[in-house]
Amino acid sequence: MTDRSLATRGVLGLGNLMRMDDAVGMLALDELEASPELPRNVRLVEGGTLGLEIMGRIDGLTHIVALDAVDFGAEPGTVARFAGKQLLNLPVSKSVHLLGFADLLAALQLLGTSPEEIVLLGVQPGSTDWGTVPTAPVRAAMATLVNRTLEQLAQWEKTSPSTESQTSVAGSALAQV
Repeated sequence: MTDRSLATRGVLGLGNLMRMDDAVGMLALDELEASPELPRNVRLVEGGTLGLEIMGRIDGLTHIVALDAVDFGAEPGTVARFAGKQLLNLPVSKSVHLLGFADLLAALQLLGTSPEEIVLLGVQPGSTDWGTVPTAPVRAAMATLVNRTLEQLAQWEKTSPSTESQTSVAGSALAQV
């Protein structure tokens, strides 16, 4: 097994498993963990709705793909990519817990530990009411979300090859909170 705790690239799943479509980031993380296409040198981090408590889990990561439900006014199930200034200017009110994510980004910047690149892949929710099953459009978007995550990781791998995949010790694929 590869010790993913040594990875410099990571996927951060955000969301509340008890709020229907808001769970999309966490559910996608589960699918990624089971995917044979997931690079061995990528750390998976369950962020849930923890906000600043995530800092220790992402310490040392230079590249992060965050997965979350984000209300950007599109049809439910639409997947959008936010990066750079788009991410910094994303209104706080657009996610159930984006305030925590925005606080996390600000804290990392203040501490001088910001990753080189952060990409947010957001899925337009249909409902964030109480419930444990996402709506049909969001369930249908899961494959797209997982594929775009794998594509982003592959792009980073091409632009900055790493030898981390050769490090082999016992370890967990999923950093659990």
